[in-house]
Amino acid sequence: MGVTPERQQWAVDTMAIGPRDRVLEIGCGHGIAVSLICERLTTGQVTAIDRSASMVRLASQRNANHIAAGRAEFVAADLDAADLPSGGFDKVFAVNVSLFWLGTGPGQIERVKSLLAHQGTLYVFHEPPKPSIAKTILDKAEATLKGHGFTTARHRATGRRGLPLTCVTGRVG
Repeated sequence: MGVTPERQQWAVDTMAIGPRDRVLEIGCGHGIAVSLICERLTTGQVTAIDRSASMVRLASQRNANHIAAGRAEFVAADLDAADLPSGGFDKVFAVNVSLFWLGTGPGQIERVKSLLAHQGTLYVFHEPPKPSIAKTILDKAEATLKGHGFTTARHRATGRRGLPLTCVTGRVG
């Protein structure tokens, strides 16, 4: 289905998906990361949400075999409205989703926190269009997570085109 964007591959590699992981993607787009994750799952599952019904439709088509196997599910809803289990996810991630550095609606970060299982990790990935804004995005994302009680760490790589690939991880406790 075409070339996998480097940021998606790096994100999945960085999360070190295990065969039994329960994963939530916020803003799944075309479902590329879901495809990569499902290749690593045995009894685990990935749930992907996107507020765009057309993106969910395209992602579902791309991942029809993973849906049929019970490894993937797609939900057309925004984070606030999605019917998701509290403590149901070992890993929650988002790639290029601005709510983590541009500000959020009331309670969205707390909502994400409530979805994480004990010892779960939130991953906020970004591939900035210009290297000059990478540090600003990292600083803002990290401040947002710290402001909601997460212990954070930063991860950074340089992509093939010379652009930075960044991630802030957050754990509670």
